[in-house]
Amino acid sequence: MDSNTFRGVRLRKKMSQARFAEFLGVSESTVAAIEKGRRNISDTVRARLAEKIAFDDSLISFLESYEKINKIVHYKL
Repeated sequence: MDSNTFRGVRLRKKMSQARFAEFLGVSESTVAAIEKGRRNISDTVRARLAEKIAFDDSLISFLESYEKINKIVHYKL
């Protein structure tokens, strides 16, 4: 999982960075640093995501679409 996918999961859950941090039991600055690519996603955070979020077909489809849109937007910039 990379920083864009991490952010995509948060957005799909419709959570602010502060709420997502609380949900995962980490600081808001940790969530922000991961999303900006300044910090790797630790094994602990990955485990918490796997425990708390169902990576079902709906989420995977959303993340695939999110990645495609991200590539288009960054390509045009």
